[in-house]
Amino acid sequence: MSRAAAAGQVRAIGGMLAEIDGLAARMETVLGEEQAALAARDAEAIAAAAARKADLAAALESARAGLERETGATSGPALAAALRRADPGGTLARRWEALRTRLAALRHRNRANGLAIELQRRATAQALAVLRGEEAEPSTYGPRGAVRTPSGGGRSLGRG
Repeated sequence: MSRAAAAGQVRAIGGMLAEIDGLAARMETVLGEEQAALAARDAEAIAAAAARKADLAAALESARAGLERETGATSGPALAAALRRADPGGTLARRWEALRTRLAALRHRNRANGLAIELQRRATAQALAVLRGEEAEPSTYGPRGAVRTPSGGGRSLGRG
């Protein structure tokens, strides 16, 4: 590859990394908004954040696919090696590693928000069950880690 072509590839990859970084920043903002909406129990804001997250996740996936096409590498180690070949100085590889760390933190934060949503959903379902006079049967874990729901026994607060 000629020097001019190599320099063009480095610029193209740098632009793609900047795009991913911008999308990650927007995702951080949306996850913060979702977390605030969860704390406020604002169902409309939670739904709006979920829609924006889906759009951003699709854009991130598309940008990652573009990076893979540009470098010809799909796996993490192969992509890092391709970045080092394209830019022996290591700037692109360092930027990619920083992005990977940032994206991992976003995945963790998204899972935490998802857990909060699930906990709120369960609490709402249990409250509705009590109000309807239904048996509230909490799920527990069995000896092998599988979820099990106890049956029978107990009296509902909604029944006399």
